[in-house]
Amino acid sequence: MSQEKRESNNLPEREYEKSGMYTKDGKSFRILALLGCLAIVVILLAVVAAVLDLTLLER
Repeated sequence: MSQEKRESNNLPEREYEKSGMYTKDGKSFRILALLGCLAIVVILLAVVAAVLDLTLLER
């Protein structure tokens, strides 16, 4: 088991640790960052729906 621990210390930094969603000390992702990303997705969907409504249904 100690050999596995040594091998895991030599692994390169994981990709999700560079995203800002996870802290460097291995804690779970930041809930505020997740909610912010979700809010951006919802806002973008609302904008796309409004644009499509204006262009396709207003004829």
